[in-house]
Amino acid sequence: MAEETETKQLFSPSDVSLHASRKDCWVVIHGKVYDVTKFLEDHPGGEDVLLHVSASGDATEAFEDVGHSTSAISMMNSYLIGSVEGYMPPSASEDATVGGIVQPQNSRTMQRNKGSPAQNTFLDFVLPLFMIVLAIAAWYYLTFVDKS
Repeated sequence: MAEETETKQLFSPSDVSLHASRKDCWVVIHGKVYDVTKFLEDHPGGEDVLLHVSASGDATEAFEDVGHSTSAISMMNSYLIGSVEGYMPPSASEDATVGGIVQPQNSRTMQRNKGSPAQNTFLDFVLPLFMIVLAIAAWYYLTFVDKS
């Protein structure tokens, strides 16, 4: 695998930006450049998704937000053509650094960092309970009290 990495090219961001069409589409994810031209028609989300992220520059965040399967991630290696010179992640945080080196976040890390859902408030409990009590009171009134 080390030999594969050595043979891959380094591209400048301006080089990558020239490849954002249906006939020639490159995508940058975690600083690695992928030629996805042959994959455009086969992409489950459609070719427009890849063309959009290609034109936007770095597709890392969009790729992680979708939560791709492990088979999709392993498929990426066949499209790898190189990496971006001087790549800095768009949202490098202190949490993502280990010993001063920025580590790319995987989808599990991203999901864990999104935080827990908002806590339920008292109103989330009381409002449905009030609606049930109101429905029972209306039923009781219409069934027993209104007939008298």
